[in-house]
Amino acid sequence: MPNDNAARVLHVSVVDAPLEPAPIPAQDIVSGAPEAFVTLLWRNEEGTLFNGVWHCTPGTFYLDHPDETVAFIEGRATVTPEGGEPVELTAGDAGFFPNGTRVLWEVHETVRKAFHNHDPNGRLLAGG
Repeated sequence: MPNDNAARVLHVSVVDAPLEPAPIPAQDIVSGAPEAFVTLLWRNEEGTLFNGVWHCTPGTFYLDHPDETVAFIEGRATVTPEGGEPVELTAGDAGFFPNGTRVLWEVHETVRKAFHNHDPNGRLLAGG
Protein backbone atom coordinates (compact mmCIF):
# COMPACT_ATOMS: atom_id res chain seq x y z
CA MET A 1 0.00 0.00 0.00
CA PRO A 2 1.55 3.34 -1.01
CA ASN A 3 2.10 6.02 1.62
CA ASP A 4 0.42 9.26 0.46
CA ASN A 5 2.75 11.26 2.70
CA ALA A 6 5.95 9.66 1.41
CA ALA A 7 6.61 12.49 -1.06
CA ARG A 8 5.63 15.28 1.36
CA VAL A 9 7.75 17.11 3.86
CA LEU A 10 5.93 19.24 6.42
CA HIS A 11 7.89 22.40 7.13
CA VAL A 12 7.46 25.23 9.61
CA SER A 13 9.79 27.70 11.25
CA VAL A 14 9.80 26.70 14.90
CA VAL A 15 10.83 30.24 15.84
CA ASP A 16 7.99 31.91 13.90
CA ALA A 17 5.27 29.23 14.00
CA PRO A 18 1.77 30.69 14.43
CA LEU A 19 0.47 29.64 17.84
CA GLU A 20 -2.92 29.33 19.50
CA PRO A 21 -3.66 29.60 23.24
CA ALA A 22 -3.28 26.34 25.19
CA PRO A 23 -4.27 27.40 28.73
CA ILE A 24 -2.70 25.63 31.68
CA PRO A 25 -5.49 24.56 34.06
CA ALA A 26 -5.66 26.93 37.04
CA GLN A 27 -5.47 24.03 39.50
CA ASP A 28 -2.07 23.04 38.04
CA ILE A 29 -0.48 26.50 38.44
CA VAL A 30 1.74 26.77 41.52
CA SER A 31 3.01 30.34 41.06
CA GLY A 32 3.15 33.14 38.54
CA ALA A 33 0.83 33.52 35.58
CA PRO A 34 2.27 31.23 32.89
CA GLU A 35 0.64 31.43 29.48
CA ALA A 36 1.04 28.54 27.05
CA PHE A 37 0.53 28.44 23.28
CA VAL A 38 0.77 25.59 20.79
CA THR A 39 0.52 24.65 17.14
CA LEU A 40 0.15 21.10 15.87
CA LEU A 41 2.12 20.26 12.76
CA TRP A 42 0.83 16.73 12.32
CA ARG A 43 -1.35 14.15 14.05
CA ASN A 44 -2.49 10.67 13.18
CA GLU A 45 -6.18 9.89 12.75
CA GLU A 46 -6.48 8.36 16.22
CA GLY A 47 -4.88 11.38 17.93
CA THR A 48 -2.33 9.14 19.64
CA LEU A 49 0.73 10.48 17.75
CA PHE A 50 1.29 14.18 17.14
CA ASN A 51 3.98 16.81 16.97
CA GLY A 52 4.23 20.56 17.03
CA VAL A 53 5.59 23.65 18.72
CA TRP A 54 4.89 24.79 22.30
CA HIS A 55 5.62 28.23 23.81
CA CYS A 56 5.25 29.14 27.48
CA THR A 57 5.93 32.26 29.54
CA PRO A 58 7.53 32.13 33.02
CA GLY A 59 5.74 30.51 35.92
CA THR A 60 5.58 27.26 37.89
CA PHE A 61 3.02 24.55 37.16
CA TYR A 62 2.42 20.82 36.85
CA LEU A 63 2.01 18.93 33.57
CA ASP A 64 1.08 15.26 33.12
CA HIS A 65 3.03 13.94 30.16
CA PRO A 66 2.41 11.26 27.56
CA ASP A 67 5.57 9.82 26.01
CA GLU A 68 7.09 13.09 24.83
CA THR A 69 10.37 13.99 23.17
CA VAL A 70 11.23 17.69 23.29
CA ALA A 71 13.87 19.92 21.72
CA PHE A 72 14.26 23.33 23.33
CA ILE A 73 14.64 26.12 20.78
CA GLU A 74 14.77 28.98 23.27
CA GLY A 75 14.35 29.66 26.95
CA ARG A 76 15.20 27.90 30.18
CA ALA A 77 13.19 25.70 32.53
CA THR A 78 13.78 23.34 35.43
CA VAL A 79 11.67 20.19 35.17
CA THR A 80 11.24 17.92 38.18
CA PRO A 81 9.41 14.62 37.79
CA GLU A 82 7.46 13.53 40.88
CA GLY A 83 9.87 11.49 42.97
CA GLY A 84 12.82 12.48 40.76
CA GLU A 85 15.65 14.95 40.57
CA PRO A 86 15.37 18.38 38.90
CA VAL A 87 16.80 18.78 35.39
CA GLU A 88 17.52 22.12 33.75
CA LEU A 89 16.67 22.35 30.05
CA THR A 90 17.90 25.24 27.90
CA ALA A 91 18.01 26.17 24.21
CA GLY A 92 19.69 23.37 22.28
CA ASP A 93 18.74 20.63 24.78
CA ALA A 94 16.58 17.59 24.08
CA GLY A 95 14.67 15.57 26.66
CA PHE A 96 12.23 12.68 26.99
CA PHE A 97 9.30 12.34 29.40
CA PRO A 98 7.87 8.80 29.79
CA ASN A 99 4.09 8.31 29.59
CA GLY A 100 2.36 9.08 32.88
CA THR A 101 5.13 11.28 34.28
CA ARG A 102 3.83 14.19 36.36
CA VAL A 103 6.35 17.02 36.11
CA LEU A 104 6.75 20.29 37.97
CA TRP A 105 7.77 22.88 35.36
CA GLU A 106 9.58 26.01 36.54
CA VAL A 107 9.86 28.20 33.46
CA HIS A 108 12.56 30.78 34.22
CA GLU A 109 12.80 32.29 30.71
CA THR A 110 10.08 31.98 28.06
CA VAL A 111 10.36 28.53 26.48
CA ARG A 112 9.78 27.48 22.90
CA LYS A 113 10.13 23.79 22.15
CA ALA A 114 9.44 21.41 19.32
CA PHE A 115 7.82 18.19 20.49
CA HIS A 116 6.65 14.75 19.42
CA ASN A 117 4.08 12.94 21.58
CA HIS A 118 2.87 9.38 21.78
CA ASP A 119 -0.34 9.51 23.80
CA PRO A 120 -1.48 5.86 23.87
CA ASN A 121 -5.00 6.74 25.09
CA GLY A 122 -5.47 9.81 22.87
CA ARG A 123 -6.58 11.82 25.93
CA LEU A 124 -4.68 15.05 25.29
CA LEU A 125 -6.17 15.87 21.92
CA ALA A 126 -9.57 14.65 23.10
CA GLY A 127 -9.46 17.29 25.84
CA GLY A 128 -9.06 14.92 28.76
